[in-house]
Amino acid sequence: MTVNDIVKSTIQELTSSGVKMTPKNYLEKFCQIANDGGFSVEDCNELDKYLSKLSPSLQEDFNKHSTKKFSDFITYLVSTINRLNTGDASKQNLILITLTKRLLQTITFLHDKEATELANISLDRIEYLSDINSFEIIKDKWFDFLTSYDDSYLKKLDVHCSIKSNNLEDIVDSVVECITKNSDISLFENLVNLLVASLNPSIANSVDDELATLGYELKNSPLLLTTLETQEKLKSLIKRRIKLDREELNSKTSSLNGILDELSIKILALMEQSNVSKDKISIIKNELKSEDENIDFTDIKDRLITLASSLELEATTLSSKMKKDSHMVQNLQKRVHRLELALNKAKKESKLDFLTNTLSKRALDSELRIAEEAYNRYKIEYTLVFFDLDNFKMVNDTYGHDAGDLILRDLGKILNQNRREVDSVGRFGGEEFLAILPKTSLEGAIIFANKVREAVENYSFLYKDERIFITISAGLASRVDSDTKEETVENADRMLYNSKNLGRNRVSPSIV
Repeated sequence: MTVNDIVKSTIQELTSSGVKMTPKNYLEKFCQIANDGGFSVEDCNELDKYLSKLSPSLQEDFNKHSTKKFSDFITYLVSTINRLNTGDASKQNLILITLTKRLLQTITFLHDKEATELANISLDRIEYLSDINSFEIIKDKWFDFLTSYDDSYLKKLDVHCSIKSNNLEDIVDSVVECITKNSDISLFENLVNLLVASLNPSIANSVDDELATLGYELKNSPLLLTTLETQEKLKSLIKRRIKLDREELNSKTSSLNGILDELSIKILALMEQSNVSKDKISIIKNELKSEDENIDFTDIKDRLITLASSLELEATTLSSKMKKDSHMVQNLQKRVHRLELALNKAKKESKLDFLTNTLSKRALDSELRIAEEAYNRYKIEYTLVFFDLDNFKMVNDTYGHDAGDLILRDLGKILNQNRREVDSVGRFGGEEFLAILPKTSLEGAIIFANKVREAVENYSFLYKDERIFITISAGLASRVDSDTKEETVENADRMLYNSKNLGRNRVSPSIV
């Protein structure tokens, strides 16, 4: 079929049907015959050409009318234009929509992630001219954003520099200038090591979480020493450290004094029938009860040995008396047995963290010394793994410390379930845990760390029937890659910090 054939057929059909030969009737019949014959004519596709120039929302609106007539298309455009120009109110709406789009586009450049995401969503809704309900939802979301917006995080910069500006560019300039003036922190790092050592009690068996937390924060941010708040906290915690040692010393001294008093009474009673002079016994007793501040527990031990030597000379004389007092001896033996059980229980408890049922910090230090001694003597390698819960402070702030304790207790179970018999895992402080893996290469330790990480990620931490999603980060270091035990600890801690910086829920290094 050619164009001439289509023209002839068009004229014949219009004539035979008695339809007037108007341009409109002719074009309609011509396009119909061409379309039926599979013949494409540009003039017949003119409607689609102009329709494609409309916005997607207008195209969708026009297609609802189910018509393809060009005249209807013109009528639709006229009615749409009339609606847009019915008054100043319509013009004002167009101007306001355009202004709103420009403001939203500006917001996307202001370096606020939440505001940028909300602005892009709003632009998308405006671009496609969504219904009024969509705009109501967007409006409410902006209201929620404004009422909950908190820029107090900028005050954290006051720890290092005084920030007094509402201009982001000025704030950055101030921080850069401040960092430039205080770039040398080596002095603070040396002071931090001394202060952290001073915060650990020398006599008491344990240190509370606040002492451990401050030590960890100072190691990671030495410049905190420059803040008045940290300095005041240090004063308070050093006093607490002294108090812990003093209470422990008083407890030990009180217990020892009680035993010595009872022993002195028993000795005096028994010596009345022996050849040891009362004067000699009196001297020994007074020495044992001496309150000389320079006498330590070693001195007391030596004096007790001296006393035992003196009593040994009278063993024959005392034996008959001791036999007569066998009932008393049996009671004493039972008492000693109970004390031994209590002591063993106390020793066991002091090795375990009461909340997580993993090793305490003191027990970890002991296990690390054993691993280091094996390395130095027999070259048995070991690898350290630091674990730290991600965003744990947010969990405590959101759900409360009871939820945080529950998570720490469940984490202890996970670590104990995944360790070998020869491995040691314990709570290093706060939400940080340490695993000591003897006879384990760095590659093997990475497999272990990822196993724990995946177990935590997939574990159902439930608090009041609500699941809390928790992840954990890890940092590893092998002893064979370090010069000293201390350097191994520092390298593992540095790798943990690297995992946090890379986005959390990961192990560093990830591969050997």
